[in-house]
Amino acid sequence: MRAKGRGQRAKGRGQNARRALVVAFCALFFCPLPSALCPLPFALCPFGVRAEIIDRVLAILPGQIITLSDVEAALDLGLVEPPVSADRITGGLTALVDRLLMLNEVRRVVPPEPTAAAIDARVARMRQRFSSPAELSRVLAARGVDETILRVYAADDLRLAAYLDERFSAASQPTDEEIRQAGEAARAKLVADRRQTLVSAWISDLRRRADITVLP
Repeated sequence: MRAKGRGQRAKGRGQNARRALVVAFCALFFCPLPSALCPLPFALCPFGVRAEIIDRVLAILPGQIITLSDVEAALDLGLVEPPVSADRITGGLTALVDRLLMLNEVRRVVPPEPTAAAIDARVARMRQRFSSPAELSRVLAARGVDETILRVYAADDLRLAAYLDERFSAASQPTDEEIRQAGEAARAKLVADRRQTLVSAWISDLRRRADITVLP
């Protein structure tokens, strides 16, 4: 009975993998799903459209995909930071999945819209990552990103930062006893460490509840 159960589970995993590949094929060749970085509503697929490879799909979430260009754009613009020990793309994909799961939760509560001035400032910080406007334009063109989408990324960054502050700032504060033992100079580190622990636990819970397929 145990062997039969293991066989059924293996068969189920194989079916899930084949199903993910079919979805990826459709996303690439016929009717792209919303991008992870810019989750727009589904588009209708007109008949007679020439099949064309759009991008390489790296992961699939319900209603959204993450492509190689998504990961590269997120890394280039500083939207995610992969772990130092990880491969750039693999680590970037992990960080982008986490970002997407968090943003999906943020959208559930309909957060206040960032001001135009705040978005301008965030876009300006993105631009500072590049040596010249020409380099930025080259990278954006290579990733399929325009100025409008750049502002969408910036607004999402601001919404996420505001949500994390509201949800975790109070819980991250050390107690008086912890400050007495560690010293006032350690307050900032205690806050940062506790906040990171809380956010990491939240992301782990989001991942457990999410249907994520990472493609080979």
